[in-house]
Amino acid sequence: MKVILFASAIIILSIILVGSFVYFFTEKEVVRKLKSKDLVYIAESIASKIDGRVERAKETSLLLARDPEIIQWVTGGDRADSPAGKHAIERITELSRKYDYNNSFVVSTVTNHYWAESGRIIDTMTPADPDDSWFFEVISSKRPVSVVIDYNAERKGTFVFVDALMGNIEHPLGVAGVGLSLDSLSKEFQRFKYGEDSDLWVIDGQGKIYLSDNVEQNGKNIRDFVPDSVKNQLLNNFNKNNNSAFDLDYKNSKGQLIDLISYPVKSAGWVLVLQIPRNDTVSFLETIKLNTLSATLIALISITFFFYFVSRYLANPYKRTLQMNQELESKVAERTRELHEKNQKLIDSIEYAVRIQEAVLPSKDKLSGLFKEHFILWKPKDLVGGDFYWVKRFKKDCLVVVGDCTGHGVPGALMTMLSISILNQIVDGHNKENPALLLKKLNNIIKQTLGQQNRQALTDDGLDIGICYFNGKNTITFAGAKCSLYTRKNDELKIVKGNRKSIGYVKTDANYAYTNNLIDIEENDVLYMTTDGYIDQGGGSNTYSFGKKRFIEVINGCYQKPLALQFDIFIDKLNKYMGDEIQRDDITVMAFKFL
Repeated sequence: MKVILFASAIIILSIILVGSFVYFFTEKEVVRKLKSKDLVYIAESIASKIDGRVERAKETSLLLARDPEIIQWVTGGDRADSPAGKHAIERITELSRKYDYNNSFVVSTVTNHYWAESGRIIDTMTPADPDDSWFFEVISSKRPVSVVIDYNAERKGTFVFVDALMGNIEHPLGVAGVGLSLDSLSKEFQRFKYGEDSDLWVIDGQGKIYLSDNVEQNGKNIRDFVPDSVKNQLLNNFNKNNNSAFDLDYKNSKGQLIDLISYPVKSAGWVLVLQIPRNDTVSFLETIKLNTLSATLIALISITFFFYFVSRYLANPYKRTLQMNQELESKVAERTRELHEKNQKLIDSIEYAVRIQEAVLPSKDKLSGLFKEHFILWKPKDLVGGDFYWVKRFKKDCLVVVGDCTGHGVPGALMTMLSISILNQIVDGHNKENPALLLKKLNNIIKQTLGQQNRQALTDDGLDIGICYFNGKNTITFAGAKCSLYTRKNDELKIVKGNRKSIGYVKTDANYAYTNNLIDIEENDVLYMTTDGYIDQGGGSNTYSFGKKRFIEVINGCYQKPLALQFDIFIDKLNKYMGDEIQRDDITVMAFKFL
């Protein structure tokens, strides 16, 4: 009985400890997710909303400021009865009438007239009027677009004004723009409130509140609502031009734990601050805590009763149970040992295959001696892969090959070995200048080797491949089987497409004739060859393929940089686009210069 009671006590203690640990780690993970994802997502959404409104207002202001007829109208003295004047007044009035702008305006430096969305002159600007100082500050700033907060006496309200200079920014003809009411944005903020006690502010580098979900807080300073230490951390981070989310937590005067996050509003040079009481965001943990306690209590009663019953009434076969357990453990250990040995042999074989595949690929020294500059991005999906690159030097001329074999992993690696072996056989000094002929020979031999001459073949494997022949002077001869060559010169990017038939497949005719393409190259021309793994890699918000368009943008964005640096850029662009998406296929990108 003492043993039973002791064992029951151990079980009870274990369950209590497990329940406590589970609740502790659950709470910790929920808080981590809240601060690293949920609050960041809310802040990003709100900041994007503000950025979108401000950016749209900027675009609208620029369109208004750059309208040729309005510029002509302002230059001619902004006469309302002229044809240009009718057009200008109609454009000014329709912005606030048809779109969600509270104000639209044009102010001339020629006449100093302030034309408002009513289609009338509501003021004549003078330097002596303090209410007009904003106009002369915008003119003297020489910034094409300015975003300012202004109290306008004529309009009797505070607005976010987007001011765009008209004409030459050194000598502007005037200012055109639109205005958004802070009241309307503040009301819109209320849709994003997270609980009744949350606060949402948009502040500047001094902590002044420009926007809030509570209109009465507009114009105040954030120090009125948070401790000085929190305010100082916020403003220090903001003034460091930190363009990412910043979070912290603190206790308010009531002892409540508050989670706070800031996020930059880039379009206006502000920062968005969102603070939420911890109790509002993790209140569901109390329900989890109660349910955990209930489940623990039920489990305690059930397990204690079951353990007592088993110990009391099934003690006689205990010895037999131990024997069976020992036999089972012995069998499990033996099976585990066998699986470990087989697994180790498999790992050793694959690692050896990796060394073999890397050995048949050209070495760094060989590539460095062949090219003026180069980089190789070779990234198999598994330890070994179906992509390969191959070079052969003759005297001053050479061949450069990039290939993508069927599949990846071990099957793809076997195809690369076969392809490289055949290339070593068929390439000689007589046919080196004819990549199209080399493709035809490679197609024939692979079809014969794999028995893929007819549709009854047991396999249907092959490869996509591109072959470049450099004559040692200034000419490239390229032929490709579903593989393209990208040539980047100083003034343009040329894409030389290969033929649409792959190598070796059942559907590819044995006598299919591939096409040679002659390309003249100059000093510092960069040549790029890639398999489809880079272009087809999924990523982004919709897991779409990276695509040829983005691939071309990467080339155009970095072709003037050293190729060693381009390698880092290609890797960085791919990794950022992939995010958490898994690699779909083997990836190879080869870039090189001959001259």
